Amino acid sequence: MFQLFRSLLSGGTGRSLARGLLPREFGLLEGGRIVKVKIRRNPRYLALKIESDKTFERKIFLNNVWRSLTKLYGEYGASKAGVALVEYEPEKGFAVLRCENEALTMVRAALATLTSIGEKRVAVHVLAISGTLRALRKKLSRGAEGLSESGGF
Repeated sequence: MFQLFRSLLSGGTGRSLARGLLPREFGLLEGGRIVKVKIRRNPRYLALKIESDKTFERKIFLNNVWRSLTKLYGEYGASKAGVALVEYEPEKGFAVLRCENEALTMVRAALATLTSIGEKRVAVHVLAISGTLRALRKKLSRGAEGLSESGGF
């Protein structure tokens, strides 16, 4: 079985074409075997301000983000984004969303197209983006200090 697989990869020439034919998550043929490689994901965290007259449940908000992503990029593109809601405070109109680094621009575009949830108008603004939750909280605290000094909030 392995010999058949190996001959298919080499194209019958004896040279390995594994680099171009194997999926990305499988490494090269090393010592006559396939080595599975872990792909490291680089998440990004987005702090969001949700402006609306009505508060929404966590599940409803996340479903609408997914719907917006699917409309713009299809199911395949939306699945590549890896969107998850980390924190959600509907009373304050604040949320933290996690997505893949490669899909950051896709997620930002989808959030910009999110204009209504149900019958209620909504606007979603990205306040800050960071690679870790700790750094995101630092950015937000620095931003809140600057706004309070300048008369905002």
